[in-house]
Amino acid sequence: MRRPLRAVATAVVALACVAGCSAGSSEPDTPAASATKSSATPVPSEIRLAGALATRTDVRGYRLEDNDQPAVRPKADREACRPLADMTGSGVTRTPAAKAWSSRSYGSTTERGLAVTTSLFSYEGEGAATTIAAVRMALKDCADGFSTSGNNGGATVEYVDVRTDEAPSGGDEAVAWSMTGKAQGQQVPLRMTAVRQGNVLALFLALHLSDPEQAELPQDLYDAQLRKLRQTLGS
Repeated sequence: MRRPLRAVATAVVALACVAGCSAGSSEPDTPAASATKSSATPVPSEIRLAGALATRTDVRGYRLEDNDQPAVRPKADREACRPLADMTGSGVTRTPAAKAWSSRSYGSTTERGLAVTTSLFSYEGEGAATTIAAVRMALKDCADGFSTSGNNGGATVEYVDVRTDEAPSGGDEAVAWSMTGKAQGQQVPLRMTAVRQGNVLALFLALHLSDPEQAELPQDLYDAQLRKLRQTLGS
């Protein structure tokens, strides 16, 4: 079925697509630096970031779809939680602003309902490292939850059970967290991972529509994406 994540109830769509995920059936195939060195490293363009996203050649068992809908920046109800709200949005408008953005969704063909949105953001200067640090601080400040407005479809989403998870290895630094989104009586647990590779941030958002508690970032997709990113950046 085309665009399965968009065929569910409106509230779940608002939650499932907070970062632009769509996990449809089209299958496009497109062809290291430390934080202190990132200011001297060329900032990847949108075209280069698109080429750094994993394709079906890089990882098997997923339906792929590029995310090209208009960018969305949800607004947090508390300034301290803005970094986490930014992570649920899409596009370059965030704090600090990204230079370029590209995103693709992966719907598992072996575990029905599991979907992952991968988004790549490039930054000038120390923007990527600053973003990681801000997310870590927000996870401490917003452990009691927060809400966002201006999501896809104009929905308001309340995030509860915000907690830091063990970050996977790989990249220059990484942070992982979980939070449950609530909208219109529906709840969807989200698993999020942000990994910095030089001046590029790779953000993974995983959710499971068939069995929400089983939302996990697949290791094969994670490994394939980091490998492709390093190859593309030449790091």
